[in-house]
Amino acid sequence: MTTSLVRQVLPRPRPLAATDDVHGTTAPGFASVRHSFERACREAGPPGSQGAALAVVRDGELVVDLWHGTADPVTGTPWTGDTLEPLLTGSHGILATAVLLLADMGALELDAPVADHWPEFAVRGKAAVTLRDVLTFTARLPGMAAGLDQRDVENPRMMAALLELHSLEEDPRAGGVLHGPWTAGWIVAEMVRRVDGRDLDLFFLEEIAGPLGLDIHFGLVPDQLPQVARISYDEAFRARYRALDGGAGDGEAKLFQRVWNNPSPFPADAGVWSESRRRYAMVPSLGAYASARGLARLQGVLAADAVRAPGEEPSLLSRRTLDQARSFWAEGLDPLLGGVSAYGEGGLQLLDEGLHPAVRSGAFGHQGPGGVAYQAWPRAGTGAALVRSRLTAGPGARVLDEVAGAVARALRTG
Repeated sequence: MTTSLVRQVLPRPRPLAATDDVHGTTAPGFASVRHSFERACREAGPPGSQGAALAVVRDGELVVDLWHGTADPVTGTPWTGDTLEPLLTGSHGILATAVLLLADMGALELDAPVADHWPEFAVRGKAAVTLRDVLTFTARLPGMAAGLDQRDVENPRMMAALLELHSLEEDPRAGGVLHGPWTAGWIVAEMVRRVDGRDLDLFFLEEIAGPLGLDIHFGLVPDQLPQVARISYDEAFRARYRALDGGAGDGEAKLFQRVWNNPSPFPADAGVWSESRRRYAMVPSLGAYASARGLARLQGVLAADAVRAPGEEPSLLSRRTLDQARSFWAEGLDPLLGGVSAYGEGGLQLLDEGLHPAVRSGAFGHQGPGGVAYQAWPRAGTGAALVRSRLTAGPGARVLDEVAGAVARALRTG
């Protein structure tokens, strides 16, 4: 029985026989997805060392609900359908959704300066920075100059006060750093507080997670701790987030240090993310926790809202707001991490249609670290989410490719 603040109350698909390692259910037509998930789990390592979950919601129905392995290898807690995964940098799409709801309410405008609601932010050249700039990582504020530690990042109001004193990054590459781990979240959290009066975690619970029945949270309460997966990763994964060797005047190394190692979101001791103190904290850009079911349900809601008739009552966001949020705004090769990222005007990551354009055309969501991913496919009325506790350097999107293939087959035969 889940002890979450809110419950996932989706209809369950017809069960198929479970293997020893993979549990859960798939609807008719999605057996191939189970096989793909089983293969990915085997490749990730022994079930006792890691775990994962996959969920797919199509037209409001939970058609795939699978999980595998161990949520916490230290305690031996098995993964269940209610297990909550810390999304880390995959939290950005959840953060953007909260901002878009405030825009839909008329409480703020994405293209208005942040300083309109937060006057202290305007100093040191930041008066023209907009929320759109922040959400699309084009604000030239990808990292912090002041030295921070892992305790500092758990205090969003202190981080907001530090950002008030921060200047725009002078390094010419800064405007093209299309993902950063910390600063966007602190700016957004302070904006939510100033515009709405509630902190981000309470706003999200009362306006999104609670009404929709989603197991998605910014920070946790004590009763939820037994449900949380323990993150782990290896040196191959961490290596991507370490600065290149350089001399004292190496600008690239210094920029990398400010963005990805001040402090590192993936410290050598991954146990930082399993400390109760960190799980209770509100860390906006990295501290969203979600079950695969909750993520898939949210993406399914957004997929449906994105194709509603103009003026039709949405489940969460209006067609007008989602049309704007998905309109192309920024794309580029990240100068620090490599890899091409693209964002719509509202900070939603725009995703490649891949092998299944009939399903994935117009897709959005977020690709998180080490294989964590969630996607909304408006043309197919589908939301899909893959979460796993062992973060790896290899690609993790093959399972969602198979999901898209199964949805495409269902569309042809349905």
